[in-house]
Parts: sequence; C-alpha cells; structure tokens
Amino acid sequence: MTATQLDRGTIRRHLDSFATDWRSIINDWRATGAKHTEKSHAQQFWSDLLRCFGVIPERIRLFERDATRASTGNTGYIDLFWSGVVIGEAKSLGKDLDAAEQQAIDYLAGGSIGQHEWPRYSIITDFENLRVTKLGDDGGTVSFTIDEITDHIDQLIFLAGQETVTKAEEEEASIHASKLMATMYTAMLGDEDADEAVGDDAPTDPEEEDWQVQKTSVFLTRVLFLLYGDDAGLWEEDLFYRFVVYDTTPDNLGAQLAQLFQVLNTPENRRRHVPDSMAKFPYVNGGLFADSWPSEFFTAQMHEALLAACRFHWTRISPAVFGSMFQLVKSKEARRADGEHYTTETNILKVIEPLFLDELRDKARRLINNKSTKSSDLRKFRDSLAQMIFLDPACGCGNFLVVAYRELRQIETDIIVALRAKEGQQTASMDVSLDQRMNIGQFHGFELNWWPAKIAETAMFLVDHQANRALAAAVGDAPDRLPITITAHIRHGNALQLGWEYEIPRTNGATYVFGNPPFLGDHTRTKDQLADMQAAWGGDKKLSRLDYVTAWHAKTLALLAARTGSFAFVTTNSITQGDQPARLFHPIFDAGWRIRFAHRTFPWNSDAPGKAAVHCVIVGFDRESTPRPRLWDYPDSTGEPVNVPVEEGINAYLVDGPNVLVDKRSKPFNLQLPEIRRGSMPTDGGNLIIEPDQYEEVMADPVAAKYVRQFKMGRELVRGTDRWCLWLDDLEPADVPKSPVLRRRIQAVADFRRQSKATTTREYPFPHLFRQPQQPDADYVGIPRVVSESRRYYTVQRLSEDVIAGDKVYTAEDPTGLMFGLLSSSMYMAWQRTVGGRLKSDLSFSNTICWNNFPVPELDDKARTVIIAAGQGVLDARALHPERSLADAYNPLAMDPTLVKAHDKLDRVVDKAFGADRKLTTERQRLEILFARYAEMTSEDD
Repeated sequence: MTATQLDRGTIRRHLDSFATDWRSIINDWRATGAKHTEKSHAQQFWSDLLRCFGVIPERIRLFERDATRASTGNTGYIDLFWSGVVIGEAKSLGKDLDAAEQQAIDYLAGGSIGQHEWPRYSIITDFENLRVTKLGDDGGTVSFTIDEITDHIDQLIFLAGQETVTKAEEEEASIHASKLMATMYTAMLGDEDADEAVGDDAPTDPEEEDWQVQKTSVFLTRVLFLLYGDDAGLWEEDLFYRFVVYDTTPDNLGAQLAQLFQVLNTPENRRRHVPDSMAKFPYVNGGLFADSWPSEFFTAQMHEALLAACRFHWTRISPAVFGSMFQLVKSKEARRADGEHYTTETNILKVIEPLFLDELRDKARRLINNKSTKSSDLRKFRDSLAQMIFLDPACGCGNFLVVAYRELRQIETDIIVALRAKEGQQTASMDVSLDQRMNIGQFHGFELNWWPAKIAETAMFLVDHQANRALAAAVGDAPDRLPITITAHIRHGNALQLGWEYEIPRTNGATYVFGNPPFLGDHTRTKDQLADMQAAWGGDKKLSRLDYVTAWHAKTLALLAARTGSFAFVTTNSITQGDQPARLFHPIFDAGWRIRFAHRTFPWNSDAPGKAAVHCVIVGFDRESTPRPRLWDYPDSTGEPVNVPVEEGINAYLVDGPNVLVDKRSKPFNLQLPEIRRGSMPTDGGNLIIEPDQYEEVMADPVAAKYVRQFKMGRELVRGTDRWCLWLDDLEPADVPKSPVLRRRIQAVADFRRQSKATTTREYPFPHLFRQPQQPDADYVGIPRVVSESRRYYTVQRLSEDVIAGDKVYTAEDPTGLMFGLLSSSMYMAWQRTVGGRLKSDLSFSNTICWNNFPVPELDDKARTVIIAAGQGVLDARALHPERSLADAYNPLAMDPTLVKAHDKLDRVVDKAFGADRKLTTERQRLEILFARYAEMTSEDD
C-alpha cells in the first residue's frame, strides 16, 4: 500500500494541522481529567497521521492485526500494521514507550508475520511523544513531541513512499519478492518438482512445452504488474489486494482473474456491466493483457500464495535484480538457492557506464553547472536522448535494459529540473509530459526463450513507472502512462537468425548495442549453433576455435556498418587470448573500430545456482578518436578494478600498445632457437603409468624395473610429486613373457585402445608404446602447459633426457640452458600473460602462439653466454633448497631473496638483449619493446 503522491509542502501543511488538532485534544484530556483508552483513540490518531501523507486507511485493514507474541505464544493485536512498511503501537498518555516498543518487537518475533511482510519502520507513541525507528542492522531511532512533528518530516516521509531505498535494501526486497513468485509458481503448477513450467501431465512435444512455458510466464508477469501497480499508484491504493481478499476464493480465483484481465484490456468507454470490484481498474493495454488465455483452476495454496504476495511492498524491488531472480523460479535448483545468484548492477554498469552513460552524465553536469547555458541548449540535449536506440541482443530478463533506462531517465530528470529552474515554473510547461521525452520504446531486446522475454517486457514497464515516480518527486508531476501506448520491443527469437537491420529502426541519434551473450567454446556449441555462427560471420570465415559469443560481434558490425553508434559485450576472456584475437579483431579493426574501453579478466558470477564464476572480459568499441580509451585491471581477481593509464591505445590483448595481432606460427621467429613440442601422450588407460602406491610392486619385477622412468606431467613438474612410467621404446620382445607386470600392463593397454572411438588409436599397432611418443634425445627444458596466474615467472625446469615428459608438459632440447634462461625471464612472462591463452584465469602455454611469436632478436655469442650464465644462477639459487618444489619456491608471497636476486640478474641481461637501454621495472615497459619488435619482425615477413 502506498500513499497518493503528495509534495512536501502539502505534507508539511497537513502535519501542522495534525499537531495543532492533537495538541488541543491532549490539553483537553489534561484539563478535564477525561478518561481515554488506547483502543478508543489510537485508530483515530493513526488515521489522522496517515492522511497527512496521502494514505487513505479505510481502503484496507491496517488496525488490530492479530499476531503471535514470541514471549508468551499467545495471540494479541497490533495497533497499526502496514505490511512491508510500518508497525505501530500506541499507549496511554504518559505510559512507558520502552515497554510499547518491546511489545512491537515481540509481535515481530512471534513467527506469525512472514518475512516478506516484515516492516522497515516502527512508530511508538503515547499521543504526545513519538519514537520512530528504522528496523534492521542499519537502523536508527529519533524521538520528538507532537509539537515538533513537522520538523521531522524526513523521518516520516516513508509513509508517503518517498524515502530513499538503498541498493542493499532493494536487493533484499527483490530476494523476498522472488521467493513469493516461486511460491506462486509451484502452487500454480501443483508440482513441486516441476523444473520447466509444466505440471503433472508434462507434455513431451517441444511445441506443447513451449506453449506451457509461455502461458505460465504470461500469467505470472500479469500478476506481477497488478501487484506492483497496487503499491505504485497506478490506480487506487490496494485495489487489487481488496479484489483478491473480498471477491475471490480458491474455487473462483482463476475465473475472476481471467475476467479482470479482460477488463484491463478494455477501454473504459467500451465496458458494459462490469462488476464494482473490477470497474475501478483502468484500461492498461500495451499488449500486457491483450491475448486471451484459457482460465486456470487454482487451489487454496495458490490463493494463499497470491494473498501473501499482495501483502508485500512491491515498490521496493529493483526491476533489474528481481528480473534476474524471477527468471530462475522455474528451476527447482534455483528456487531452493533462495535467489542468491543474479547479475549485479555493478557488473552491468561496468558495461554501460563507459559505453555511453559516463559521457552523457558529464555533458549534462557541464550544461547544468554552467551559468551561461541557454534553455535551448538544455532542450537540445534532452531531445537528443530521445533520439537514441538501445539494443541488448541477448537480453534474458532485461536487466541491462532496465538499468540503462533507469540511469538515462535520471539524466533526463536532472535536465528537466535544471530547465524549470532556469525558465521559472511560471514559464516552463506545467504539463511534465511535454517536457519528458525518453520512453521505453527506444529499447530493444532479442531473447530466445519465452519466460525471460516476458519478464523483460514487464520489467521495463516497472522501471518506467519508477522513473516517473522519481520525476514526480523532483518536479511534482510525471507523465501518466496508462493506458500503455509505448512498450519496450522484446523480440522472442534466435538473435543469430533475426535480421537486425530490419528489427532495429534507424534513428537520427546513436545506436548502442550491449549485453552479455551466451558463453560457449568450440567444444560445447552444437551443430546448429555452429551453423548460426557461420552464417553470422559469413560462409568463408574460418571460425576454428572462435567462441560462440563472437557471432554477436559479427551481427553488430553488420548492424552498425552504416549507423552512428558503439557497442560493448561481456565475453569469455578467451577472445583476448591465444589464437582468437587475430581472427576476431582483424574484421573489427579493418572496419574502422577501436577499443573504447576494456576490463581485463575478472570473475563474472553466473545467474545459475551452483555454477562457478566464469572468467570474463568486457570490451567496448567505437569509431571515434575521443574520449581517451579507458582500461581497468584486477590485481586481485575478486577485488575492485584498478584504472590503468592508457597512452597509445588498447590493443586486442587489452594492453596499452600497438594494434598488432599475433597469429599462429609454425616455427620460431628466431631460427637460432629450437622448436617446442608437446610431451608424449600415453592414451593407455593408465596402464603404462606407475602411481606411487604401485611403485614397489613394479620395481619388485626385475625385468619390468629396468624400463621404469620418471614421468612428469604438469603437476609433477611444478608440485614436485612423484610418478613413473614404463618407457618401452627399446623393449626387448623376449622380456615380455618373463615379466608378469609387462604382460599384464601391455595387454591392458591393447584392450583399452581397442575400445577407443578414434580409428587411429584402435589401429595403432604398438600397445607397448605411448600413443604419441615425443621424447627429446638430449637434456631439455620442461614447460608446464598451465601455471598459476599469480606466479612472477613461468615455472620451467631443466630435465635430463631419461625423464619422460607427459602431454601436459612442453619440451625443447636445451643442452646449453639458453632456452631455460629465456623462458624464465620477466620478458617472456610479460609476453605469455599478454598473448597466451588462459585456463580460467591461469596461464596456458602454446608453442604456436606464445613461443613461436616470441620476438627474440638475433643473439650474438656474448648475449647467449650471459643469458645462459644468468639462467644457471637461477638454477643455483633453487638448488640451495632442493626440498622445495617449484610451487613452493615461486610462491608469490614467500620467494627466497636469493632466488629473486638471481631472477633480477637474469632479467637485466634478457632485457638488454631485447634492446632495452636501461633497467626495466614494469611489465608495461617490456610490452612496449615486445610489441615494437613484433611489429618490426612481422613487417620483415611481409
């Protein structure tokens, strides 16, 4: 329940009269000694107070709410209870307010008041004194007399629905709201275990199931609109609540709602013989109630669930947060997670603020604060906002669109306020609808599924009304949106199959495209998705390992080819790593786009309960030369972003540097250096590998023992753990019948490979050999395929030729130690971090991308000698503590000073070999040299 919107001046005048009237009553009590009771005067006191704020208490039962007391377990009656807003207790004149306050708390703790009904405030009074408390951890208390009440309008303004609600309070309210919707959902279906909006008779036909999903989503979004409208002043306060309470029963609820939906879709002048219970509802239209659906039949459980939802204060929700959680109610797993997973507004703002909001806010601020700004300038800027188009082509429940609209409307409201202040109220338009220009019709979304599409459409109605309420609070007036004539354009369909150029109208302003398209790698996308992706990019595009999300880049490039605009997406961080940047960014840069802003890798929390965070980047593009590009990094992956100064520009690897693109190379730039190959792959079902608990058994077989070798995968290399293998490259055939271990294990390998789906594995004729043996013939450097992102140096190790490297280790013959020195340097680590791939956030080595493109200059004998010597210094420093694994030795928080000094010496000689004329201290300095050398060396290739 919400008050009719009153301005503060009117409320203040009402409170002055209230104080005067009740001071007179109190004085009469004292003068005459008249007896009075709490009950006889409390309801009048509360009614008079509420009317000051535009609340008409007779329209719903606010007084004498029955509730259980926690201390006694008995039922009592609360003087004033307004669900979600306030609890009030009145005691006789001069009585102890502490006792009255404790009584209110006792009722709240009794268990009969649902969490969704819990009020935010309490008011305790003895008619002459008032005590107002904001309940909760961030609450506070203020006390004052009846004569001082006008001075405390700010502490009571919540009664008019005008108090400031914090983000945390919005999120908490949205969680409660989603639980209420989930309860209605399960009550409606009659099947607690339904996962996909189907009841006990779950349809097996996909089209039938889609119809069920659509029907359910339409019904619940209609109910949501009615619940919100009840509290938001779209019609008479609590009109829908009273309709449910007084005019429906479990038996007729479905039929009554169906009739109400028809009334809401009928203009007032066309209605005939409408029952009084429905006649006061306005004509809504806007497509929300347009389609006719068969009447639903409900149980007492659904009736009670709807009543519980009616008692919630819906204007406190955030449409963005609530929309995300509402989308989840049809998942059993999500319902049981209590709405803990949703896309935060913080992450949404990371996309849309640097894309357009920051620039628009800055321009508005300059216009407003500049005294020489003309009214015409303000109008021109305001009108320009209404010329823009906004598209989220994978909109889900619409949270990006909702937040964008809310923030843009705030900018417009600030301009309207400034315009009225500049021109004076007497000359500015008295009808705010003539001043207000932006509307939800400028917002477009594509969504594959019915359920979130309907939520997105409804959420935009809600945020539009919230923006109108904020405008009314600022200027005392707001547009009347009923009947709804403008809606957000949420298109249900496959975004990659839609013609964006036809779906999105042209405009004189800019078109902004943004959102969070689906994350699917080359191993997880379906054949149909691959076909859609190929069509988006064009039939001749080599997709290879491009992420599915890049299809949205392709469609956006086509849409904006002949339009003004910019775009930004949240994507997997893989698009800026390994071999993807060259294939994705070539067409983007060739079309004249630049990176306007970027967030480097950070965890993006999934909306799906139980799912791990995906490591993402945000990259925004425009075709302008200003403003200067903006870049954020995450030194602590779960912490706040840190601004990184940009001097030259942001390249495809999200670093400040030349716009070069690193593609695969089959051989190293520097032909002095050896090729790097992946280690040997067993494909043996574990039968050629010897685990620690198997070692003694194998070594007890003297024939098998002579073929045992140390075996290093990435874990063994970095963690220092032990494993062994049977390396049978020089197997004597006569040894097999002599050894039970060899016979059993070789036969097991043969059996395992015979079951393989790969023809080459099934037909491989050597069951005693690794499936892909690639062991160096000399001492070599072992390079783990993946290392932690927190390492200061890539943890490589020199190994003897009799140590077998598995396929999680890359190898390069290194008899002198030159390779070890280069790979152990900060120069290489800077290159790896920048152009290498990632496994989640960890660094992933690649010979064709990282090593073969590492721009090592020609090294003379002196340079080679000093690098080898410095690399040996690192090995010597490690040898001081042979008990430490590489993981321990390179713990970023506990590296031994001697080892650090050895690496510093190595860095100095490697930096010098790359052309540095001074000691380099930062990764940025090294990247400047690396990209410059890379650009030079690739130009030589041309």
